[in-house]
Amino acid sequence: MYVDFSVWDKKHPTDLGNVPTDEIIQRIRQDPQHFQENYLDMVGEARFEEYLSELMEKYHFTPGKLIIRSCLSKPFVYQILKGERVPGRDMVIRMGLAMGADQDEIQSLLTRAGKGILYPKVRRDAAILCCIEMKKSLEDTNLFLKEHGEKELV
Repeated sequence: MYVDFSVWDKKHPTDLGNVPTDEIIQRIRQDPQHFQENYLDMVGEARFEEYLSELMEKYHFTPGKLIIRSCLSKPFVYQILKGERVPGRDMVIRMGLAMGADQDEIQSLLTRAGKGILYPKVRRDAAILCCIEMKKSLEDTNLFLKEHGEKELV
């Protein structure tokens, strides 16, 4: 896929937030020097706690509801929301499942937390991805993992 930089530059002069990720990757591959000179400073920091808060708002979750549904401690959740701590991979997945987030949102949470995304060629990850797509709760996901001989999230 070739995208004309002059058209792209006019379309996205200052904000990359709404540009599809694959398009940005293509731009970088096509001309990394141009991207670095013109767009690198526009790429924001992917702050986990900000994105988590956005998802909580989207799914009408209070910190209390997240604490109960994700089975995480109150102090730990508040430290996460303040940006004082970053949860582990399984905890991020637990929070995503607790809110009923979709696969893309959970993958984005993992990325922003600096954790590995769910990889479908890993049996446990594939099982978790199936649970996300089937809209299973955290409890049902743990049962599913246990039934398939995989380590539970809780």
